[in-house]
Amino acid sequence: MEKLKVLLLILGGLVVFVWRMVQKMRETARREQQERPSVRRAPLPGSSFDELLKQMQQQNQRGNPSVPAPTTPAGRRLPQEAAAPKARTLEQPARKAQSQERRATNTSLEKTVAPARRNTGMDHPAADNPLRRPRPTAPAPVARRVITDRLRTPTDLREAFILSEILKRKFE
Repeated sequence: MEKLKVLLLILGGLVVFVWRMVQKMRETARREQQERPSVRRAPLPGSSFDELLKQMQQQNQRGNPSVPAPTTPAGRRLPQEAAAPKARTLEQPARKAQSQERRATNTSLEKTVAPARRNTGMDHPAADNPLRRPRPTAPAPVARRVITDRLRTPTDLREAFILSEILKRKFE
């Protein structure tokens, strides 16, 4: 019996709560109706395109109604804005843009070699600096001579470097 009383008390509180919410909703709707009067709008024209076209043509013939000057909420006219002065800019569009990149030049990577000088005819070395003659060695193999001759010029040296990069193993 006591459980039934508690259940009825909770149910009664819930009914009162819902009733008060409904009353508040009605009161709020009534206040909004008083504050915002309903605006009556003209009924929408028929859905036919021809009817809409005729209506627009009639409005164009009558001319657009003059729009009253805008006013503040107090009823005073808003000040009209004078023509604004032309904006001042520091840009110089007439100036042609120049590239900052350097131009490619066709210059040779070979070093310039000084011209060979003629022998002075003084084959006798000074007493304190005896002439060093190359030691006689075994003749170099033909392949070695060809390679050393080719590596004396920078272009061949460049080719050798490129070949070494191509033929070199990926991981050494």
